[in-house]
This record gives sequence, structure tokens and C-alpha cells, in this order.
Amino acid sequence: MFLLSCGSSRPKTNVEERKDYLRGVGLPILVSIQPRHNRDKKELQLFIKTENLTKIPISKFQILFFASDGNRQILIPEESKTPELICSIRKKIQPHSIHKCLVGPFAYSQLWNSIHVQSISFTTEDEVRHVIDEDDLNDVILWL
Repeated sequence: MFLLSCGSSRPKTNVEERKDYLRGVGLPILVSIQPRHNRDKKELQLFIKTENLTKIPISKFQILFFASDGNRQILIPEESKTPELICSIRKKIQPHSIHKCLVGPFAYSQLWNSIHVQSISFTTEDEVRHVIDEDDLNDVILWL
């Protein structure tokens, strides 16, 4: 999908096109995820940037992840009792601003193969809780 902008002579980047698309369909955030890992040591670390694309502050934000092996079995980090990896931002994310979150590093007893985002939820300043449904997760997430 190509979006055109009147009055701008500068070509848009993929990120700018994605932001315009999300605003157009009413999805209020863009989440950039950059995995960093050392496969030899079976470690995983995620750098996450969350950008509020709305005119309303977001007061709470959370992403729930799971790592899985080559057989799609969910893995539990070595020093954890549960498999979920969570990025939680409790600060207000003002409109058109970015907050960063670091998840990990986590070590696993076996090699992890993929990362699955289970859910993204946030609460707006007016205390309305929103959950990005599974159909829209791929639209709001940009893997770097």
C-alpha cells in the first residue's frame, strides 16, 4: 500500500508510511522491536520503542512475549518460573513521543528460535483499557 502526502517533497520512509497507515485505520501506537541475542549462549534481549501516535496520553502500556524453540514449544528462561517476557511502561507516554523498554537478557537451557508477541495492551488517560487484537499485532509491530 502506498500513501501519498500533499505538500511534502521529501519521500517517506517505511516507518513514516506505517505511521500514516496506523493513524488512518485508528491504531494508536507503533512498536519497534529489535532483538539482540547471543545464540551460542542461548541468550535473548529485546530493545523496544513504543510511540504514541494519538493526541491522548497513554498512562499504562504492556507487551507480553514468549520465546519458542524450533518445534514451536514455549521456552521458560532459566531463572524464571513462568515463560512470559513483559515490557511494561508505567510512565505516561505523551502524544507523539517515544518511550523505550529493555527486556532481558534472558538465558535459556536450549536454543530459542522465534519470538511471539502474545498481546499488547494500554490504558489511555481517561482510564479506558485497550487491547490490540491478534489481527492487528502485525500492523503495529515493526521488527528491526
